[in-house]
Amino acid sequence: MSKIRIVTPIVSDGFRDDAPLRGALPADCDVSQTFLCRGPESVESAVDEVLAGPGVIDAALTAESEGVDAIVIDCMLDPALDAAREAVSIPVIGCGEAGMKAAASQGPFSVVTVLQRQERDFRSLASRYGFAELLVSVRGIGIPVLELGKNREASAAAAVAGGRAACIEDGAQAIVFGCTGMLGLALDVAEGLGINPARVVDPLPLALRVAHEETARVGAVDKSLYPEPKSKRVKGFAGWPALHEKMASGS
Repeated sequence: MSKIRIVTPIVSDGFRDDAPLRGALPADCDVSQTFLCRGPESVESAVDEVLAGPGVIDAALTAESEGVDAIVIDCMLDPALDAAREAVSIPVIGCGEAGMKAAASQGPFSVVTVLQRQERDFRSLASRYGFAELLVSVRGIGIPVLELGKNREASAAAAVAGGRAACIEDGAQAIVFGCTGMLGLALDVAEGLGINPARVVDPLPLALRVAHEETARVGAVDKSLYPEPKSKRVKGFAGWPALHEKMASGS
């Protein structure tokens, strides 16, 4: 059985209904979740990403020390993804990378996200992952992360409207949600648009499946791509002595 840790890089425990995950996991998959003790209440900007970073690395190190087989960073902006991959020797999956890859495999795609201000971030990610030419639009629905769960019907309706604009006006063949807080809305959006559900990518369940697949691969982690950082003193982060000790011991 593979052990996967969801690292949700915010301090807002309980911000989302995770019930839709239950039916999306392989039977031989043990999933646990952790939130940050310090960091932002949601990730909607570059500032939020930086604030989340130290906690993501701490959580990754803790997960590895507890025998977890793979980690999923529960945010479409992939905060501290490369840093976490440097810090540990187990697979670390970013919802943004996995979600965009799945959407891009279907042709031109759009990110339907919470706020339009994130367009720059998603275009940067698409370029980084090699999908810049396939990302035809970023559509913000005008509902912040922490408001998504307060009125599910309104959130679904706004996501449908964003998806419709992406498909009709922008020529998107697939849609990927730009926020893992939109978990469980994929079927509503597909039905509202009258399209195959496979064309609407719900990134968190997808990333968990990818993580599960990675645990079965021998040599899934190539540390030559994400080498461990040089051991050095780190001040002000209580959990980081573990990283220093790991680097110093060469383990």
